Order: sequence, then C-alpha cells, then structure tokens
Amino acid sequence: MSAPAGDTADRAGKGADRLTPCRFEQGPIRPPSEARSLLVRVVRNCTWNRCAFCPVYKGTRPSQRSLEEILADVDAMAACAEVLRAHGLEALRSGALPPEAYQVALFLHDGGRSVFLQDADPWAVRPEKLAAVVRRVRERFPSVERVTTYGRARTLARRTPEQLALLAGAGLTRVHLGLESGDDEVLAFVDKGCTAADLVAAGKGVLGAGMELCFYVMPGLGGRGWAAQHVEGTARVVREVAAAAPQGDDGEPLHPLVVRLRTAAVVPGTPLARKAAAGEFELPDDVEVARELRDLLLAFGEARLELRSDHALNLFPELEGSLPRDRGRLLALLDDYLALPREEQALFALGARLGVFRRLADLGDPARRALLLRELGGEGGLPPADEMLRVARDLRARFL
Repeated sequence: MSAPAGDTADRAGKGADRLTPCRFEQGPIRPPSEARSLLVRVVRNCTWNRCAFCPVYKGTRPSQRSLEEILADVDAMAACAEVLRAHGLEALRSGALPPEAYQVALFLHDGGRSVFLQDADPWAVRPEKLAAVVRRVRERFPSVERVTTYGRARTLARRTPEQLALLAGAGLTRVHLGLESGDDEVLAFVDKGCTAADLVAAGKGVLGAGMELCFYVMPGLGGRGWAAQHVEGTARVVREVAAAAPQGDDGEPLHPLVVRLRTAAVVPGTPLARKAAAGEFELPDDVEVARELRDLLLAFGEARLELRSDHALNLFPELEGSLPRDRGRLLALLDDYLALPREEQALFALGARLGVFRRLADLGDPARRALLLRELGGEGGLPPADEMLRVARDLRARFL
C-alpha cells in the first residue's frame, strides 16, 4: 500500500537510519528509453492481455487504482526524492527507503527529467483522472521535461480531440503505442485487439494534439507466410500517420513520428508459442528479418520519421537514423550483411544473440571471433549455418 509523504518523518538532522520508509507501487515494465524515468503506476497490468506474442501480463488480472492512491504514490516518491537529496544512496543501502526508491534515485541521477506512467494502458482511465495525475507529477517534480505513457490503439482511437488536448495541456508529452503490424490479417492472428484503421486514428490523434508518438514495429511478426503483407500494411500505416505530424514554419515536423523496432520472438508459454507448435506460425530467422527490414525501409517511401533500434531483440542496434535522409546508409548496412556468405550471416546472428558481437563490424574482430569459436566448441568446426540461424532465432526469446 502507498504511504502518505508525511509518513517519512525526521528527515532533517536525525540521520537516514531514523527515516520511516515511504512505499509506493511499481509495475513490471517500461520502454528501454524510459530506463531512468520516474515510474508512476496508474493502472495495474493490461486490460486486453490477449496479444499472442506478449508474456508480460499473462496470469494477472487488470485493475484500476483510485486517484487518491496514485496521488499518494506521487507524494511518496517526492518524499523519497527529498531523502535521497539529503542522504544520497546511503538511505537505500541502510534500508531507510524501500527498494522501489532505487528508481527514484535513477530518476534524480539523470536530472529528474522524465516520468513514465504505467502499466499497459493508462489511457483506459477517465481523461480527467489521468490529467490530475499528470498535474500532480508536474507539481511535485518541477524539473520534469517529459511525461510519457503506454497506450492501446483501440483506446486512443476512441478519445476525442478535446480529451487528447486535455492531456496534452496537463503536461503529457509522449505516447508509446504498439503498432506491431499494420496488416489486419496479422493483427487478427496475434489477437492484437485493434485494426489498421484504429492504429491510424490513434496515431493521428496523438500527433494532432501536439504530443510525441512512438510506434513499436515488430519485424518478423508476419511469420514466413505473411511477411510481404506485414511489411506493406505496416509501411502504409506509418506513412499515413507520419504525414499527419504538425509542421513548423520550415515545413519540418514539430514532433516527427518515432518508429522503434522490436524484432518478433516466440516466448515459451505464450499463445504464439502454441500456434508455432501447432504449425500455424513459423518465425523468420535473422537473415529473413534483415530482408524484411530492407523492404520496410523502401516501403516507408518519403515518410519523415525517426527510426530507433533500441532493444536487445534487434540484430542491428546501429540501424537508426532520420528517414528518408539516412535511408541509403541504413540500406547499405543491411546489404553488407545480406551479401555475406551464409555461414558468416549465421555466425554473426548467433554471436550477437550470445553477446559476443554488438555491431556488424565486430564480425571482423579476431578476438571476438576467437571467443565465439571457443564457445561453439573450439577447433571442431562450426555447426551448419541453418542450425546456427535456428539457435539464434530461438535465443531471441531470452530478451523478453
């Protein structure tokens, strides 16, 4: 349970060992880009919780939190921040503050600039309630520059322009939205609970209200059977939403659409794993995903967006840039990989999944190659390329 900020007593002059812990809730996940954000739990778990690829909330029940609970958590975080400013990390090491205050310490260390609202869909609460949370966050932490949240496309598509404007006016600045695929057949197969039309409406609404939008795209989610339509539909949604971004006087988007890559993985125990076991889905290997990424870059056309590859699921962390300006450089990276002999393609994919290689250039590092060869059995020769690609593909599940 949350404790009011006043329960943290004797902060001045009596030492961290005399402090009463101020407890607050935290949800299980946040985007990598929010690693140092203050985490405020608005709702518990996921109201949909049927996406076939997602293992995060399975076996849990969604629930709303009262506004009083949420605001008390924000006050408790502010109290923890006050203690940390006075006593530093010793307040954590001594147990004077609860373990969840570690995230407050990260937030302060990063300058206290960003807040992320949890869990899967805070937009499911009344807009007025969510706006009250955002305002309390801004009041308690004046240094905050960015307040962000996850959001479901179906929920956001139902929000009126006035409701979106209310949240933007309260100080919500960014929405992370799982696009995954823009093809209706793929979306239905993975039980995403939305359509391409929902994704377009949600994306346009967020950008139109003046907020930033991060779309999460899952290369490989169409499997081997629907890869082409997965690329085509995804690019179509991205193009349509990117074109809706408000422009400045110079003709450039004020807040360009951000597309973050999350390569598809089959995690044991998920509905997608059961579909794969039944022969209904076949996950592409890393060479096939590289071809799909190449097709996707071309299919984006002249859409202006920022591409990010900020997750361990992705084989190419350097596949980042501004489109269409950087498309040539990004295509060259993929072409370099696809031009390699198949054994080298497989070796890089497996080495990347094992943490030996971080970038494609590492493939030419003798020390890293020697390390990987030792891990694969020394001088006994490499496994067949197809086997290495299969193992690398299966290892993706470790990162979810």
